[in-house]
Formats: sequence, C-alpha cells, structure tokens
Amino acid sequence: MRFIERVIEHGQVRPEGYAMKSSVGKRLRYAELVQQSGSLACYLAQEVAGTPDIHRPVVVYGHKNPLMLVAMLAAMRSGRPYVPLDCYSVPAARVATILETLGTVTVIATEPLPEHLVSKAESLVCGDTLARAVCGAHTPNPKLAIQGEDICYILFTSGSTGVPKGVEVTAACVDNFMDWNLTLGGIEKTGLTYLDQAPFSFDLSVFELVGALAAGGTLYSLCHETQQSMAQQLTALAQADIDVWVSTPSFADMCLSAAEMNEALLPHLNLFLFCGETLACSTASQLLTRFPAAQVLNTYGPTESTVAVTEVRVTPDMATGCEALPVGTPRPGTEIHIVNEAGERQPYGQTGEIVIVGDTVAKAYFGRPDLTERVFGQTHRADGVLVRSYRTGDEGFLDEQGMLHYRGRLDLQIKLNGFRIELGEIEEQLRQVPGVTAAACTAPKKDGKVSHVVAHVVYSGERLEDESDFRLGLRIKEQLKQVLPHYMIPKTVRLHDALPVTGNGKLDRKALV
Repeated sequence: MRFIERVIEHGQVRPEGYAMKSSVGKRLRYAELVQQSGSLACYLAQEVAGTPDIHRPVVVYGHKNPLMLVAMLAAMRSGRPYVPLDCYSVPAARVATILETLGTVTVIATEPLPEHLVSKAESLVCGDTLARAVCGAHTPNPKLAIQGEDICYILFTSGSTGVPKGVEVTAACVDNFMDWNLTLGGIEKTGLTYLDQAPFSFDLSVFELVGALAAGGTLYSLCHETQQSMAQQLTALAQADIDVWVSTPSFADMCLSAAEMNEALLPHLNLFLFCGETLACSTASQLLTRFPAAQVLNTYGPTESTVAVTEVRVTPDMATGCEALPVGTPRPGTEIHIVNEAGERQPYGQTGEIVIVGDTVAKAYFGRPDLTERVFGQTHRADGVLVRSYRTGDEGFLDEQGMLHYRGRLDLQIKLNGFRIELGEIEEQLRQVPGVTAAACTAPKKDGKVSHVVAHVVYSGERLEDESDFRLGLRIKEQLKQVLPHYMIPKTVRLHDALPVTGNGKLDRKALV
C-alpha cells in the first residue's frame, strides 16, 4: 500500500486519533487531516486544470502547524510536488531565491509571507482563501495523486555556487523508504508517538513524518518557541509521552546536558533513530545508560537518497569498543558501492567515495540537468535490476560484514548539527558583503565531527568609528543573517591581511586551520 493510501485509510479506521500534536497546544486528528487535505487538493487540482503545468510545485510556507501537514498531503493528493519552507530556519532572501529557481509556483502560506515575496508567487493561498479551501466537502479523484515516478517533494539543500539545489524525490522513493522505515527496530509501530523536532524543510523531518503517518501514529512537534528554552523543552518532552525519538545526534547531545533527560522523563521511549551527522560513541553510550530499555539506531543517507539507506543497532559494547561507530548495512533494494576516482569498485576495507545504488535514489536536481548528470546515473544492482545511483561525495569503506563506515566529505561540503552545508555557499555570500575582498571558510572538528564554521575574511572597506575586529566580525555576521539560514552562520569571523596560498597559487586551506 502506498503512503498516501495508508494515511487516508487511517482517517477512516481511526478518525479520532491524532496525526499531530504540538508543544504549543495545536492538534490535528486523522479525520481532519484527510478531509481538509482532500478539500485543498481539489482546489489545487482545479487551479492547474487544463494548463500545461499540472505538476506545478506547491510551496508550503510556515512552521510546524497542522495546516502545513494538511497542505503537504493536499499537494500529493492533487498530483503536485510540495516544497516545504520553514519560516524560522529559511530566511526571506533564501525563500526568494528558491521561488525564483522554481519559477511558476503556488505558495500556500500557513504563516504570513513577507510582503516583498508575495509578487514572486504565481498564486498565493493564505488567510481566508486557505480557510475556505480546506473546509469543502469535496474528495479528489484518487487517480490524481502522485505515484511511481511522479515527484513527491522537492527539498532544497546547500549549493556550492551560492544557489540552493532542489532535490526531486519521487513517490516511489517515499513508498520504498516507508516500507523499510516501518521495520526499523523490529517493533510494532501502529499508533506510536514520534518526536518531530527538525524543520519540515530539512529532510530528517521526512523520517518521522512518513514513519508516524504511515502507521497511524502521532507527530509530536517541538515548535520554535519551545526549543528556545531547555526547561520548556524538557516539560514538553515529558508531556509528549514519546515512543520513537528522531533527531540529529547534536540535538540529543543538547538534551543530554540536562540530568533530567532519562528514562523517568520518557518512560515509553523504546527507539532512538539518528541521522544527519556523525553519532559519537559517547552520545550513544549515554543514551544506552540513561534509557536501558531503548534501542539506539544509527543511520546514514543524504537528501538525494530519501533520508536514510543504512542502519545499525548500537550496542553497549560497540559504543565503548570502537573509535567511530559504523553507519550500518543497506536497506533492502539498496546497495552501497565504494569507488575510486576512476569509478572502479573498491574491495572491503578500502576507502573511497560512497555511491548509493537503489530504489530510493532521487530523480534529479530541479532545473539543473548539468548538476544532475554530474552525480546521478543508472547502475545494475546485483539482482540485475537497473536503478538510479548517486555519487555522494562522502568518503567511507565497507568492512567484510558489509557494514558501511563513514569517514567524512571529499569536498567542501560538511554536516553541522545535521544540516548539510556547502562552505562554498557561505564564502560566496561573504564576498557579497561590502568591503570583503576575499573569503574562505573552515570547519574545525571536535570528537570526530564538525563543531562550528570559521569565516576567514580579508576586509578593505570602511570601518565604523573605533570598530574593533570583533565588532566588525559581528557586523559581517549580521549581514549574512539576511541571506543565509541560522545554521550556516559562522561562529567566528577572523580577519586577515591576505589569505594564504599554495605554491601553485591556490587557496591553502590547511594553513587556515
């Protein structure tokens, strides 16, 4: 059964069950989700009926409210891909760039859209119009819904040229990911409550969204307001009665800094699912100690492979007996190939680029055939089936048990707090700051993972009166906040008379570390 069909079925068999609860008191029952998304789907389908762009993307703008969930499902039921943009984590300038990249789009604004962005939407659905659109009694034709190779959603990731890349993930990818997701941990998932902490514009959120809704469970959304205070966060977690925890390791680390983060706070928690960045042995060990009845699963996968493609259950012995945790064995339908620079398969134990081959690999980058051709391809699996493949740019190796070990990036892309960041994009925006004549970024590591970003800048512009290097650095960061998400803002800005270069005249990044 497809993901959409499962959600609709839950609206019929458990209509009063909650599809979503939030830390600020908002609620959405399955009956409401199915009815409202069906009504809105009819509106969206009618909007493009008879036009050549019946698959026009639907941008869903807002932050972890029930209407966002309704709008995303409505887009899928109308046969159109959704593009989630979180109003807190995606700044207005980046929203503008994404809207320009998409071209002709419909924007469903569940929170007020900045005034200067309104003109960039071909169609804007908000306020009273949105309220009316979700209140109808019409049911869309099931044949309209996305399926197979139709694009389900487009998620924008960091781009090295300064322009975000839109990853097109198909309905088949989501359905295949769902089938695997429901088996994780070997526990019955029906009716469980999933932690929903990541913004919907971050692919980690698909983990809990698909997992919870496919099984008739509940998304418990930790909203922006709640996440500003550890005390509020712990109170919300205690009230949530979470069964399945989905987050980046960094978020878990932050929670573990509080002594209250233990089995007494979350007595029904039986599964931790981690993705998005390196899981430290120390983090896993603490969780296994504080939650002895829970499983800790480490997973791996980029946005281009539909969230995650490998998993391993971390044991106490594993957490204390190795320098770095493995990221697991591939899910059914997926193979992991390790290749050298010539694209040749490498033997067990040999490090190389990780290539993902399987039925959850995304289709393409939106409107970028050049980038698509560079990293996407087609490869035969061992069973002879021709499937898509993706060159990740990640470095790793397979051991003799077929377990994947991740060793970092081969280029300037990093993972910080679970977010994938192209240092080149930050550098490009730094160069746009008036007075900055050269810029480079480094990403120091602590305990094997990136801890923060440092911006190295050559500044030749005017300074404010008595402006110190520190104050100038703060001013530069404030300008970056206008165009970059919060997670891409450098922690430190270091000023240089000139950036170091190698003997052949190229930037010497090693000299900056």
